[in-house]
This record gives sequence, structure tokens and C-alpha cells, in this order.
Amino acid sequence: MTKRVVDQEARDKIKHCLNQNFLVEAGAGSGKTSSLVDRMVNLIYTGTCQIEEIVAITFTRKAADELKTRFQNELEKTWKSEKNFEVKERLEFAIQNMEQCFLGTVHSFCARLLRERPVEAKLDISFKELEEEDDRLIAIEAWHRYLATLQTLDVKRLHTLRELGIDDHILLDRFQMLKSYPDVEWAKTYTSKPELTDTYQAFINLLKEANRCIPEEIENGPDNLQKCIREAIRMDRLLQLNDPLRISVFELFDKKSAYNITQKKWTTKEDSKDYQARIQDFFEGRILPLLMNWRQFCHPIIIEFSQGALGVYEGIKQQRSLLNFQDLLINTTHLLRFNPEVRSYFQEKYRFLLVDEYQDTDPIQAEMMFYLTSDDVSEEDWSKCKPRPGSLFVVGDPKQAIYRFRRADIDIYNKVKELIKNYGGDVLQLTMNFRTVDTITTQLNDVFRFQLPEVETRYQAAYRPLNSYHEEQEEGVSGIKVLMVQAEFTKNQKMILEKDAENITLYLKKLLHTGYEPKEFMILTRYNDGIDVYARTLEAAGIPVSVSGEMHIGATQPFNELLLLLKTFLDSTDSLATVATLRSVWFGINDEELFQWKRGGGTFSIYGAKIKEVDEPVTNPVQNALSKLRMYSKWVGTYSPVVAIVKITEDIGFYPLLLTLGYGKREYTQFLQLIEASRRKENEGTTLYHEIVTFLSKIIKEKTKVLNLDEDANSVQILNVHKAKGLEAPIVFLAHPGKKTDISERILTHIRREDKTSQGYFKFVKKNGFSSKTIAEPIEWELYKDEEEAYLLQEELRILYVAATRAEKAMIISSCQKKNTNNPWSILIDGLKYIEEIVLEEIELVEKPQIIDTITHEEYQNETGKLTDWIEISSLPSFEKMTPTDDKEEIYTLEIEREKGGGKDWGLVIHEVFEKFIRTPLSGHDIMYILQKHGLSIDRENEVKSLIQQLQQTEIWKEIQEAENVLTEVPFSIPIKKGEELYTQLEPRTIANTIFLSGIIDLVYKVNGKWKIVDYKTDRPKDIEDIPELTNYYRKQIGLYKNVWKKITGEEVEEAKLYFVTPDIIRSC
Repeated sequence: MTKRVVDQEARDKIKHCLNQNFLVEAGAGSGKTSSLVDRMVNLIYTGTCQIEEIVAITFTRKAADELKTRFQNELEKTWKSEKNFEVKERLEFAIQNMEQCFLGTVHSFCARLLRERPVEAKLDISFKELEEEDDRLIAIEAWHRYLATLQTLDVKRLHTLRELGIDDHILLDRFQMLKSYPDVEWAKTYTSKPELTDTYQAFINLLKEANRCIPEEIENGPDNLQKCIREAIRMDRLLQLNDPLRISVFELFDKKSAYNITQKKWTTKEDSKDYQARIQDFFEGRILPLLMNWRQFCHPIIIEFSQGALGVYEGIKQQRSLLNFQDLLINTTHLLRFNPEVRSYFQEKYRFLLVDEYQDTDPIQAEMMFYLTSDDVSEEDWSKCKPRPGSLFVVGDPKQAIYRFRRADIDIYNKVKELIKNYGGDVLQLTMNFRTVDTITTQLNDVFRFQLPEVETRYQAAYRPLNSYHEEQEEGVSGIKVLMVQAEFTKNQKMILEKDAENITLYLKKLLHTGYEPKEFMILTRYNDGIDVYARTLEAAGIPVSVSGEMHIGATQPFNELLLLLKTFLDSTDSLATVATLRSVWFGINDEELFQWKRGGGTFSIYGAKIKEVDEPVTNPVQNALSKLRMYSKWVGTYSPVVAIVKITEDIGFYPLLLTLGYGKREYTQFLQLIEASRRKENEGTTLYHEIVTFLSKIIKEKTKVLNLDEDANSVQILNVHKAKGLEAPIVFLAHPGKKTDISERILTHIRREDKTSQGYFKFVKKNGFSSKTIAEPIEWELYKDEEEAYLLQEELRILYVAATRAEKAMIISSCQKKNTNNPWSILIDGLKYIEEIVLEEIELVEKPQIIDTITHEEYQNETGKLTDWIEISSLPSFEKMTPTDDKEEIYTLEIEREKGGGKDWGLVIHEVFEKFIRTPLSGHDIMYILQKHGLSIDRENEVKSLIQQLQQTEIWKEIQEAENVLTEVPFSIPIKKGEELYTQLEPRTIANTIFLSGIIDLVYKVNGKWKIVDYKTDRPKDIEDIPELTNYYRKQIGLYKNVWKKITGEEVEEAKLYFVTPDIIRSC
């Protein structure tokens, strides 16, 4: 049964009052997209505007696609039923020209405006948009470049920071956040440095006095206070004290748990209580104010340091013509604000602006909205821009504003609401809920009526009822129910999580048996933590799942093992890395086998094993593993990095390992995402293996977003509340009842937006596992923290509102029979007058069989060989890919002793330095950046400079100065047919008719009309008597380069040279 639509009058206004501006507050499930589409269709239907004059801005690309589909469907539906020829013609034109209507995110709209008027925006006409991940990497590059610059030009600033005991590297994460607020003034106030010595000495004397009351031998170890006392005295005795170390001693006592005592562990109970009180009083009375003063003293120094890095970051973006999301908004707003002619042009072009999900958008968007719709194109104060009648239509729900951590600001929302009303617009309320049955909405109204204010406040939206359109149906589960974790499973968070996952799985199994489909269920968690536990438990029971959100894949064994394997090939001479890989899950070689291999004369090098003929089976597991690694190393040298990595993971059995360890499709999807991200990086020019492995390592170690590739599949959705916004399901579980974080502990930022300016107050901490300690904070931080906490506490209520309004028919809330205070859903449970508890029946879960059998390599080959016969028949190659360095790894089998400090990274540094130096002079900063880029110490700067000076003394350098043409790092890729001289020279081990030969020639130059080629070699032989042997080895490679250049240019190469860089020896070949 359905009911009357209580807000029909508001919906009629949206559709028909096209010359009035509106802000529509649309409650959950109120059909706001339908209202938006109705207004857009009616703009066309009535002839109020043309299709190309409409701009509809959405929060996500997915929402834009959905809006476009629904808009087009509604236009076509209206066109079919329309009888008036003129109206039908208008609708037909709109349908045929849908692509001229802008439907997309605010960032893509800003990019469109800037590309149309780049000159007035003072931008490069070919600017590029930065995605979030690329922007993050640019910031990392800027940070390291800034540090390298300070090392050279302003080492005093770096020393100032380090003298305060602050490691510049721990500030990088905070800098990533700071750069997101370019429109905010970073507040800083300079204070004098506090005097610590006298207070410190008095405190140490007190601790030494207390220590005399601590027995030397303590059964079961000292209590917390005793530990802190002993550690402080140890630090005082052993360390050469300076202010940062004194602060470290103070910080031992800057936590409540430091004062926990066990009286019987002291000489007397009276002593324990006496010193506990005296130490705590001393700390709170004298040390705590000093700690605050110290942190306030450090704060402006860190802010100033970070501003320097911001300047480098902005400089890199400007140099490369890159704009991130904030840049797009800021540049567009400036373009419209200070260029009346441009503003007028765009106002005529885009006459109607419709904005969806406004409550979660960036504050700068408010300025852009009012500039684009204002009746006075010369007004520069956005808050004084009066929108033209009907030009602005904004939809949002302040009760669902949950993205404050992404710059969304409810203050700005409230200000826009006030301005629209003041300038003749209207605020409409949509409260009819078309999603949820009344048995849920009635109970939710009882909860939120008491939690939300009657009238909106600075921190919170006003209460609006959920008026359900649908009544409860008799069949199936419906209403709000609770799923209880019994008291015996509430001892700790891990136990609660696992039991709750088991409970939900059991209940789901029961419902699936009655005819429900997996796609009818959604499991929501408040945080990302725990998502993997629910997914794994459901999968083990044979229930398909679909996961969205962020997961810390760096904590999973398979991905760490994969990184270990891939890093083996960064330096093939690193025996430690090779041994680690041999002992890994991929080869499982034990210490005894390694010992026997070494005792038998074997070496721990990929090139230390002699590969036996095919008809002589390899029986030694170490030799077999080294043979496999040698093959992988060759792939790394032959193929592009991503192709090599894919081939290695397929051959080593990465996916079977996932299955063996209890993982599945979800983790494999994550792997595919990593490969796709690496492929994009490669296409952008990151083509070196070590760069791709470094990139992979970074994103694996961070929380990685999981793209839901199966959102339309018949599976249970598992995601956190922020990811669930805009989604719905018939039955929703609010899960993970054992985790609720303390909001005050995670407050590090407060933004105060005034009429003309905005101030940002930032706290800096050093994280240590799950704990953190304060490094610096602004003056009066506690006031700003309290203000921010007021905003976040109210936002938590809105997060709860979003979670509670996803269900259509039933909402199942997880709860703990005991210790339910840490349940993020406790407000719902406590606010309901009556809630039915689900009684679980024992249902046997069908678990996936565990893979525990071990088979031999021979058995594996016999069983699987037939499966791949068809591949062998169809895979006879028609062409082959090769490089001149295909057999380069053979060099490590030469019996040549080498100096330390070489390796692949060193070779990459020298090649890049020489390439850049030949083209343009290099600064010390440039050299340090190249060293850091390849993971080498900047202490080797002078060593690199000496090699540059050495190069300048060679005949090569003299010839370069006289050359009429100089080319560096010349890439080539050419086809070579069977029968050509080059084909024979390559000595191919293939039956392919064509070989594609690819490579890079270090240096080519033309002197007196003759070409010359130089190949740099960074080998570091201990004995120069080995140079002839090395020259003979490299002769084939340099000979190939000569013939390749002849094939490319049609001209002879007069001379090809090998330049052995370290010994400064040139050999002609």
C-alpha cells in the first residue's frame, strides 16, 4: 500500500517555477534525481532554454552517467507522448544534441571553462589535469627536491628543524594534507624558546629520589611508573642531553597510563602512592606548560618549512602545466571574478546551473556558482552576487553532509542557503521517502527527532521527518532488528569482529535458503577496518561478495612475498636479496639446503648456477630455483617492466597462492588494479623496471582503494558508510559493533572561514604504530580543537543517519550483549523503544576445501601438461622481441672482482647525469635529486661530480664540442627480417621470420660528417687488467649499435667506443 505524497507542492515548484532560484533540501530516498531531471526536461519542454545552455554538476562521474541516462530517457518518453509539433521539435533537437549539455563533476566543468579561455586564466593552453594519485606523487617529488635544495643552498634551515629533534621525513604525510588548502592562510605565531634546563634537573632529581624506593629485583617486572622512572634515568645517564632529548624524557610521562602503579612492587605502599602523586603533580604543574610552550615554539618553524616545500610543489606544477582539483576550482573562480567580459560570455553560454549533492562539495564551488549566475558581472565579492532569476538550482541534504575531511564545510552550505533566500530564492523541503518501508522510518523518526535540533545550528542540520511512501509488506523480513554478539565473545575487538562476521553469515545463509538473492544484501561498517574479515567469512561459506573501499593490502602475505620476489631483480648481485627470495614462499628452500649448496661450492647469485641441459634433470632445489630466477631476470631485461611482472606472477603461481592462503577474487581484483595502475605509469613515461617496482611498493604499503568491478553482480555488497552514500539495498546490516574511535584523538586540523579570509590551524604529530605524540601545535590549539570536535561530533550523527537510511525493507544492527559502549550504532539501539532480537539457528556452513596436499614438480607437469598442449601448437612465433642487452646478465659469470658501490642503480644515475650534462649544465641540486630518485645516498654527489670532470677531459668531450649533431639516450625499435645481416648478427634462438630489436644508444654524435657512437659502462673492476675481457664481452652489443644506426640513417658509423667510466678508459670496437 502507498500513501499521499506530502511534499507534492514543493515538487511542483521544482518542475514549473523555472524563473525562481531554489535550494532543495532533499531527504534520504526522496527522489531528488527525479526532481532534478523533471526540472531539466521542463526547461527544454517550455522553451525556457536550449539543451546546450544547461549545466548539471554532480558529485561523482558515476552520478553524472546515471543523470545523463535518466535525463535522456525522460526526454524520449516526453517526446513520444507529446502532440504539439513545436514542443515535439524542441524535444527532438535536445535528444539529438545531448552531448552539448554538460553533465559532470565540478572539476571537469572547471577544466572545460579554463580550456576555452586559457589566456585570460593565465594558463598554458595545453595544461593537464592531475588525478589524486599523480598529485600525491608530485608532492613527494617536490618534498625531496626541496630537501635537496636546502642541503645545498640553505642548510641552516634544515639544521634548525633537526636541532628541534624533528625529522623532516615525518612531515611529508602532513604536507600532503596541507597542500589541499591553498586557499587558506596557514596560521602561525612566533614565540620565544622556553627554558627547560632548571625544570628538567629538578624533575630528574625527583625521579632519582623515587628510584631509591624501587627494589632492584621485581617479581613479574616493574609497573608502568617504575618503567618510566628507570627509562628517564637511563636516558639522562647515557645521552648527551639537549632540548629535544629533555623533551623526550618529559614525554615519557605525558600519558595517563604512565602513572599506573602496583603498590606491592615498591618498598612500601606509602612510597608508591607518595611518588605517584608527587611526580604527577610536578608534571602537570611545571612540565605540561613547558611542553605546550615548546610545541608552540616549534609550530611556526614547521609551518614556514612546509611553506617552502609548497612553493617547490607549486613551481613543479606550473613548470609542467599541471592542475590538481583545487587548482581547477581556484583558477576558474579567479577567471570569473576578475574578468567581467569572460563572466558575461559564460553566463550567456551557460544560462542554467543545476548542482547536485551540494552539501559535500568544496567551499570554492560556492564562489564559482554565484559568479556564474550573478546579475552584476563586475561584482568581485561572491557573497554580494545576486543570481539571475531561475539561473541557480541547488540540491543537497545537510543531514547527509559527511565529507568534512575532504574540505566540505557545513558553514558554507548554511551561508549559501541564507544568500539564496536573501536574493529572492526559496528553500524547499522534500521529505517523502520512496525507498524505505514505514516500519523502519517510523522508528528512525523517533531516534533522530531527539538527536537533531528543531532549527538548524552552526554545527547541525535541522530535523526533518522521513515520510515513507511504502507500507510494510507481510512477506519476508522487514523492520529494524538486532543481531547480538553474546557476552562470552566480547573480550576484545578481534573476538567481537569475528563473531559478528560469523553471526551475519549464519543469518544470511538462512535468508538465502528462503529464496533471497545475495545482491539483496548490503553490509556496512563505520570504518574500513574489518571489511576483509566479513568478506572472507562470507566467501568461506560460499556466499559471493563485492567489496568497495580501502584495504591495507600491504598487510597481506601474498603481496609482501610478491614484492620480495620483484625486488630481487633490482640488483642481481645482491646475495642477501637472493637468499631471502630462495627462503620465501615461492621456493621454500630451508636453511639446511642453503647450507649444503654453499658447502658444495655454490654461490647465492642468480648467475652462480650452471644451467644444465634439458635432458639432464635438475634435482638440487637451490639450483632449480636459481635457474628460475635467471629466467625471470632475462624477462626483466627483455620486456617492458609491466609485461615482465605479469609474466613472472603468472609463472610463479601468484593466484594459486592467494587461494592456498584463503584469499580469492577480491584480492586478485586488487592485484589487477595494481597492474593497471603500473601500466598507466609506464604509458606516462616511467619505463624503467626499478621505477615501476618502487611505484608498486609504495601503493602496496599504503591503504589501496579497491575498485568494485562486480557492483552489478549477484553478490553481497560490503563497504563503509562513506562509500555507501547514494546506494541502497533491500536488507542492510550495520556491522562491526566493537569499534568506535575517540574523535578528539584524531583532530589535527581546524579551518575557520571568515567573510574575507580563511585561517587554517594545523597540529603536527609523529605516528608510532597505533599511537602518536604531538610535535607542534598552534597557540590556543585547545580552543580550535574543541571547535572542530563540535563539528565532528555532529557529523557523526549525520554519518549514522546516512547508514540508517540505506535499507528498503529491513535493517539489521549488530550489538554486543556486554561492553556495547564502543558500538558506533549505539545511538540507534539506545534510541529505539523496542527492537526485536534475531535468534540464530545453527546452520551448517559450506566451507571451501583447504588446499593442503603437496605434489611434486613432476606430478604437476604430468597433470597439467595436457591442458597447455593447444597453446604450444598455436604459439609458434611469427615474430620475436629482442634487445642488444638480452644476454647482458652473462657478464656476472665472468670471474672479475668488482669494487663496491656499483650495481644497476649506480649505472642509471651515471647515464642520466651524463645525458643531462651533455645537454645543459647540472647543479649540485640536480645531481642530488637524481641520486635520491634512484635510491642512492646524496653523499655520493662529489663522486658524481668527479666523474663529470673526468668526462670533460676525454677526447669524447672534445669531439662533442665540435660536433654538428649530438644525440643522447637515443631509443630505437626496428624490424629485422630473416636474411638480413643484422638478423644473423643477433644469433636468434627463434624460428620467427621477424625480430623487433629495441634498445637505447647512450651517445651518438656527428663530427666532420662522420657518425660516432659511445656506450657508457659503469663496471667497477678492481683490476684494470680485466678491461680487455670486459671489452671483448661488450663488443657484440656495440657492434649491433653500429649496424642499427646504419640501418636507421643509411649512413656509416666511423667509430664505436666503449667508455669505462670509473677507470676512465676508452676502447674502440
